[in-house]
Amino acid sequence: MSGPRPTIAAWPMTDTERRRERAMSLGVGTDVLLSTPILAIAIWSGSLTLLADAMRACLLTLLELFAYVVMRRIHRGRLPSYQYGSGKIESFLNLLIGIALVLSSIWIFALGVLTMLQPSQPSPLGFAVATATGAVNTTQNAWMFVTYLHARRLGASILIDGQVRTRLLKVVSSASATLAILVSALFAGQISGRVADLVGSAVVVQMMLWTAYQLIAGALPDLMDRMLDPSQLTLVNRVLLCNFDRIDAIHHVRTRRSGVVKYIEIGVGFSADRRIGEIDAINQSLRKELEAQIPDAKVTLVALAVPV
Repeated sequence: MSGPRPTIAAWPMTDTERRRERAMSLGVGTDVLLSTPILAIAIWSGSLTLLADAMRACLLTLLELFAYVVMRRIHRGRLPSYQYGSGKIESFLNLLIGIALVLSSIWIFALGVLTMLQPSQPSPLGFAVATATGAVNTTQNAWMFVTYLHARRLGASILIDGQVRTRLLKVVSSASATLAILVSALFAGQISGRVADLVGSAVVVQMMLWTAYQLIAGALPDLMDRMLDPSQLTLVNRVLLCNFDRIDAIHHVRTRRSGVVKYIEIGVGFSADRRIGEIDAINQSLRKELEAQIPDAKVTLVALAVPV
């Protein structure tokens, strides 16, 4: 007979992690509720500007949902194979968001060219509904932007930082789109209304490309194990120089980033006749000093023997 199955202890979550999850779930939930109706209204109204904003919203909502699932797994310790943290996963998600923004921008640009070549007769009622929809979307994005800002003040997180940047894009993009759609509605059927629609979609595309550049440029260095910034390397060298009289040699200094966490490995040389207790005390002192100087740093000191 087999006994009862052992239960797996729940991973302890901090209050900061819970508040981040609440912010993400609120943002994803409201985006899911709004993105699909916005896309349907954009297609029905024939507004290229609203269609561009809807495509941006739908793509980012899908990736936000994926990011939210990953965040929940991180907070519950369900990614044990990543012993250097989940920073690369977070950076990879931001890279995906950037690529999706680029692809959707190309698609919207192609639609704009097609609209110029084959203009269609707009619906005044459709543009009126599109304007109201854009106003609601702008309000929701502004609300969530403030919510994510509060969540970021709780501590550094690549996922939350990415959400703050993309949500700021959504606020500006939705506001610009609403203004352009309003002008298109007021001058429906006229050349000025068509131009306003094209200009609005161009503004949305430009914002999408700029945010995509920021996300991709921020993610690639982390994915390729770039060393710390020069200012942070200067702090490491300064601490080592101030303690150089306590050690006998410095063999190597290796650094890398994993999201917001900075990993620093230093090979410290000691004479073979020095006591292990003294060496450990020096290493612990150096580690604490470096971690105090550099936020979110994980310092490893490797003691190596130097010939007498």
